[in-house]
Amino acid sequence: MYIIASDGSGDFTSIQQAIDAIPGGGQAPTILLLRMEEFHERVVVNKDNVRIIGEARDRTVITASGCAKDPNPDGTERGTFLSATFMVTGNNVEVENLTIRNDAGDGRDVGQAVAVYAAGDRGVWRNVRMIAHQDTLFCGPLMQKVVDFIAPRQGGAECVESIGDSTLTHSRQYFEDCFIQGDVDFIFGPYRCWFERCTLFMNKRAGWYTAANTPEEQPYGLVFHNCRLTGECEEGQARLGRPWRKFARTVFLNCEMDEHVSPQGFTDWDEAKIVTERYAEYGTTGARADQSTRHPSQKRMTATEAADYSVQEVLGGWDGWQPDRRTPTWFMCGDSTMANYEKSRYPMMGWGQKLQARLNAAGIRAYVENCAVNGRSSKSFIAEKRLNFIELCLRRGDKLIVSFSHNDEKKDPERCTDAHITFPQYLGMYIDAARRQGAEPILATPIARRMFSEEGRLIPTHGAYPDAIRNLADYRGVRLVDMEKATMKMVQAAGVEGSTRIYCHAPAGSKNYPEGVADNSHLQEEGASRIAALFLNGLLNPSSEEGGFESAADGDFEDLIAREDSVLC
Repeated sequence: MYIIASDGSGDFTSIQQAIDAIPGGGQAPTILLLRMEEFHERVVVNKDNVRIIGEARDRTVITASGCAKDPNPDGTERGTFLSATFMVTGNNVEVENLTIRNDAGDGRDVGQAVAVYAAGDRGVWRNVRMIAHQDTLFCGPLMQKVVDFIAPRQGGAECVESIGDSTLTHSRQYFEDCFIQGDVDFIFGPYRCWFERCTLFMNKRAGWYTAANTPEEQPYGLVFHNCRLTGECEEGQARLGRPWRKFARTVFLNCEMDEHVSPQGFTDWDEAKIVTERYAEYGTTGARADQSTRHPSQKRMTATEAADYSVQEVLGGWDGWQPDRRTPTWFMCGDSTMANYEKSRYPMMGWGQKLQARLNAAGIRAYVENCAVNGRSSKSFIAEKRLNFIELCLRRGDKLIVSFSHNDEKKDPERCTDAHITFPQYLGMYIDAARRQGAEPILATPIARRMFSEEGRLIPTHGAYPDAIRNLADYRGVRLVDMEKATMKMVQAAGVEGSTRIYCHAPAGSKNYPEGVADNSHLQEEGASRIAALFLNGLLNPSSEEGGFESAADGDFEDLIAREDSVLC
């Protein structure tokens, strides 16, 4: 997860800077969290698998003022498709909880001014406000002049010679709980799009909500389901749409239409581009529920015909895409024993770094977002607002995995907590954050340190902290994975020598550790992978068979902590 804040308090100061820094090739989405402010920039999201989230929908704003009448270097006008504030050319991009505006002004003065240009495939937009005047939202491919204009950020989007007569398109967009505002043809393009529970708001100028450009051979175009059509124009002046090309397709299903909507509904574009039965309506409610006054050529759908429309049917395509069934994310909160490490630290790895591979191998459909950070305790993680940022990203069906103790045990006042009082209080904040968002909190006891007695017996080193986690999980009704017991059993079985392959031990002359390393708290790749497997097994197959280890004497506990040869935890 990366934080974007123009004041320098995050990881990047601009959205484009963050997007350009995303490495390609990852399957799990890279999360960009935008702070609550106005970002004055034009953005091109050309990377695949990106999730962009605003801190507050109405107060996290991306805005620019590009318009069709802006001049090119040769003095000609740029036109509609070079005016966008926010363009997506990557695939599998999700945008949530923010506002995107084009502030160029009234189309009668500036021409078309696009707020959102959705060119990639499998785009998902949730709770996004899109605000402009003429041509607010375009869902369609790139043209060569657009590719040249945004170079080198073309991404994987489709590209055609001409939008007006493009052939069959394969890309899809899904919109849920969005607010889309404009006037003339303000939702337009050839892609297959599903709008679920969206509000379409017509400006005072009035015009057409839609201008589909669906190719004749394409079975679906723009589909609006359970949406509300309203505005501020005079009564009856907002038309449902018009065909940008012959045989374009737009369907309204179970939508509420107020008095701003024209009784005629759809209108012809001209004598050649006319409304056909590919324009349809069913189950309309509100002031314009009466379809008897509609365009004579539009289709009056039956209940059976309307029932054939579903997200999966319209957007499923060759890959069976189901955007309304979002893939859950497992967010991980913890310290360096869980955290991700750069290649320059290899073979050191946190067990959270290997969890995604374990989920994939087990056939579990979920993404892992490892937010664990070196040196953090349950207290300092919260003090740095890391939990606040994660909570903004949590959605129903997600999991919040919490495992602290290593740094809570230390005397540092910025990190230390009392195992009996403040430690469970802080952990309770993670539980509350998850439940507020409909996510599941999961507590995990800390992994064992490699501390053997002279007799070769592994010694527990975490004092009262693991029991505090166990008691809290029982009290709050939270699932628990007892990593301490599981890892102690595994390390004891490996023995004094064999356990060096679990923890980060490397001989002198190693690439990243020329002087060698013997770290008994942090893991190497083999250990990280095995412990990630232990966690997943403990989550899916809870057992109470672990245990039977001696605890360190009270007087020995602080000595063992002080003996740790690393301060990375």
